[in-house]
Amino acid sequence: MTSGLSISKKVMFLLALANIILLGAGWIMALYAYPRLPLRIPVWINFLGQQTLFMNKSILYFIYPFSQSLFCLIFWYLQRIMIKKNRRAGQESLNSRLKREFIFLTLIFFNLLFIHLQRSIILTAHRIEEGVSEYYFFSLFGIILILIPYYRIRSRMIMKKGKIPKNSKKF
Repeated sequence: MTSGLSISKKVMFLLALANIILLGAGWIMALYAYPRLPLRIPVWINFLGQQTLFMNKSILYFIYPFSQSLFCLIFWYLQRIMIKKNRRAGQESLNSRLKREFIFLTLIFFNLLFIHLQRSIILTAHRIEEGVSEYYFFSLFGIILILIPYYRIRSRMIMKKGKIPKNSKKF
């Protein structure tokens, strides 16, 4: 029988791996597409009727993968802080594991968002598309909005079962 802690470690590993793969995919896509881009590329793309802003191809094209990397570092740092706090306290509660899971899932959301923006810029530069796929973009926001209450409900269920001491902070 597998303990809750080992399952949690496996989940954390898989979520971290998914984020690493998505970050790598974003950079591979950017590096592969850059030499193939036309001389004028969009910096900001049409979203809800906004005008697409074009500029000459430059290193600024990499602002999206750099931003994606920055988000990854910030979120990774946040979950590391949670680990350190729990080690000082002596153990990791199920509630803090849920918070770390939520941090990694939110990071997956941001990785997918940056990859979609970058993909849209590449396709707009080649005049294949005219901007962001609004359906995909809003679907991502819908997913993250579903995850927030899901983790709150899950946290409350754990508290009700008595697996987390009542004095522990809620999610």
